[in-house]
Amino acid sequence: MYWGLGLQAQQERAISTLRSLGGWAMTKIVSLYNNKGGVAKTTTLFNMSVLLSQRGKKVLLVDCDPQCNCTELFFCSSEDFEDPEVPLPGTSIYEALRPRFDGDASRVDAQKVSLSESSLYDNLFILRGDINFSRAEQYFSNAIAQAVTESIHDKNTYAVMSRLLRDLGAYHGFDYILCDVGPSAGSITRMTILSCDGIFVPTAPDRFSFQAVQGMGAIMGEWLQRHEMITSTFAPYGIDASFSTPAFYGAIVNNYKIHKVGKMKGSYLKWEAMIRDSFIENLLSGDGRKLQVSNPELMKNPFVASIRDVGPTAPVAQIVGKAIFDIAQKDTAHATPSGDFYRGSVWAGWVERMAEYKRQIESIVEAIV
Repeated sequence: MYWGLGLQAQQERAISTLRSLGGWAMTKIVSLYNNKGGVAKTTTLFNMSVLLSQRGKKVLLVDCDPQCNCTELFFCSSEDFEDPEVPLPGTSIYEALRPRFDGDASRVDAQKVSLSESSLYDNLFILRGDINFSRAEQYFSNAIAQAVTESIHDKNTYAVMSRLLRDLGAYHGFDYILCDVGPSAGSITRMTILSCDGIFVPTAPDRFSFQAVQGMGAIMGEWLQRHEMITSTFAPYGIDASFSTPAFYGAIVNNYKIHKVGKMKGSYLKWEAMIRDSFIENLLSGDGRKLQVSNPELMKNPFVASIRDVGPTAPVAQIVGKAIFDIAQKDTAHATPSGDFYRGSVWAGWVERMAEYKRQIESIVEAIV
C-alpha cells in the first residue's frame, strides 16, 4: 500500500486518506461512567444508541464490561441467542485487542475486526463483549504503571484502546461510538474513559450515589493527571497518542419515584440537590485536575435528564432486545402472568411512560449532537 512504511504508519496514512476521500466527520466517542452500580448505565447507553441510529446516525456500541450486559441486550432478540451451539457473530473486544496484549502488533488492524449489525435497527453495530476481557485488567494496569518509562511496549498498550476506537470510527465512518463500562475504577474502565471525547455520569437519588460522586473527583483527577504525564512522553518515540481530553457532557438522574400527584418524592429532591452540589464542588471545580464541561451551563446545573423509575418496561425491553420507547403492545405479553398483552388504560399508561422516557433520552442525546 505505502511501501517503506511499517504497519502502524500504513494504518495511520490509510485511515487519514479514507477520512479525506469519504468526507467523514470525526467520530464522537462517548461513555456513561459511575463507579457505583445500579444506575442504569447500560440501559441508558443502549437507548441512546437506538435513538441516534433512528436519526440516521451510524452508531457503534462497544462492550467494555466483562459482564457483557450490553452484548446480551444487543443480541437477545436473535432466535439463536439461547442456543449453546451457535457462537455469537463478530469479533469480541478481547479478540480484537489480543494482538497487542500478546505483543504481536504495535497497533490493532481495524480492518480485521468484524463487527455485528443489529437485526432490529439500521445503522447500529456492536463490538461485542467477552468474559475473558477481564484479563485485560493486568495488561492495562502494567501499561498505566510503565508507559511513563521508555517501554515502547507499554506505551503502545496504553494507547491501544483509543487507537482502536478511532480507527474503527474512521474506517467504517461511524458518527458515534458508545462505550459501555463496568461499575469500577479498574484499569479497563480507566483506559476506556480516557479514550472518550466525553462522558455522562448517571446517578440515582440516594445516599450511595451521593458518596460515589463525592469520590469521583479524586478518581478522575488522578486519572487525568497521570494520563497527561504519560502521553507527554509519546512524541519523542514517534507514537501517535490518538487521545482527546474527555469532557463532562452532563449528569443523569435515574430511577426516581413519584408521588401519586406526579411529583418527585421529597427525599429524592434532597438527594438530587446534594448530588448536584457535589458534582460542582468535587468533579468540576476546586483543587487538582478536573473535568472540563462541554457547556458552561453545566457549572450551574449539571443535570441534563431526570428519568423516573421505568417499572416493568425495562425488563420487557431487555427480553425483546428493544429500546424502552420502542416496545410494541404485543411485547407486553412478557409482563403478564397470562401471556396476554395489555389493552385499554393499562396500555395507555405504558405508552405515556415510554413517551416520557424517550423525551429524556432525547435530552441526553442533544448534549452530544
